[in-house]
Amino acid sequence: SNCQRCTIQTACERIHNTSLPLAYSLLVHRTAFLYVVLGPFAMVSFMGWWTPLFAAVIAYTFFGLDELARQIQEPFRDEPHCLALTAMCRTIEVDVCEALGMVVPPYMKAQPKTALLM
Repeated sequence: SNCQRCTIQTACERIHNTSLPLAYSLLVHRTAFLYVVLGPFAMVSFMGWWTPLFAAVIAYTFFGLDELARQIQEPFRDEPHCLALTAMCRTIEVDVCEALGMVVPPYMKAQPKTALLM
């Protein structure tokens, strides 16, 4: 029903307009950085020459999680790893036009540079 759609749209707009505080983002990034920088000093006594390998794995994991958190923070951007809102809206538009017996408007083709399903 329309009431449910309005509620869902309002919830999506609330998610879109609520940003994560900068202090939280900085805390997560700085904590990961400090752990990656100071971790090898704690590991070297029992890892020996294997310390750089394990430090690299830990750094990759922590900075990967930091980047993932940054990307998940804004799910409604028009980028390949975000929600395919343009494709979803186009599908809804076609379905509504067909249900109402209207002519489906032509789809504007994307430029080759942005020819991703978004």
